[in-house]
Amino acid sequence: MLGLVLSGALPLSLFVIANGLAELNGIVPLFFAPFGLPGWFGAAVHIASLPLFGVARWMVADRGSDGRHAGWWLVGLMAGSITLPFLVTPLDSLMLSLVAMALLVTALSAILRVAKVSPKAALIMLPGVFWMGLSAFIGLSLLAGWAPPFGLTNHNGQAMQPN
Repeated sequence: MLGLVLSGALPLSLFVIANGLAELNGIVPLFFAPFGLPGWFGAAVHIASLPLFGVARWMVADRGSDGRHAGWWLVGLMAGSITLPFLVTPLDSLMLSLVAMALLVTALSAILRVAKVSPKAALIMLPGVFWMGLSAFIGLSLLAGWAPPFGLTNHNGQAMQPN
């Protein structure tokens, strides 16, 4: 039971440490909150996924080489989830979408590897992976609406108007 609690608490602790270090350097984390939801809701869901990933790692890490391999994928996913809110400030829309999609691909790879070892652990990961997917696809959809070729069409329509 102690291992379960520690596995869930460790990613949260690392996030708190990262937040403190970022605060000392004047960096504020930014979180995704769609559909007019308040920003704190996006932060709460994002942070709530970290213990789920930690618990999933605890469930698979001691189950042979496949479990250890899946566990390392989860460590990478947790590291990406912890650092993402601190990286988004200097990124433009394209880079933010690419980083979010890369994190989603990592999450999908991790959940597939975890599902081979423990389907229950994969189910525990599912809410966090769903939130990442929603974030990545909404960001990519908004970007696609304003990027070439559609962005050029929108921009040319404004350029064609007489002064």
